[in-house]
Amino acid sequence: MGFWDTFVRVWHVRTSARIQSGIENYLDEQKRMNELNGNISSILNELEKKNDAWENEFEKIKKNDENK
Repeated sequence: MGFWDTFVRVWHVRTSARIQSGIENYLDEQKRMNELNGNISSILNELEKKNDAWENEFEKIKKNDENK
């Protein structure tokens, strides 16, 4: 097998590996996005609860400061 044949085969293998890696990365990213989209409603609910708790605490502190 000559140099050119070896070069072309190596190039094919490396290109195939690069393509496969790109596909795997894309599929992993899609999986993460699907998980995030599936959990977005529970994340938003949790943020809303925590925001309400902070607002309630802020109002308590504000009322205490006004009463002093």
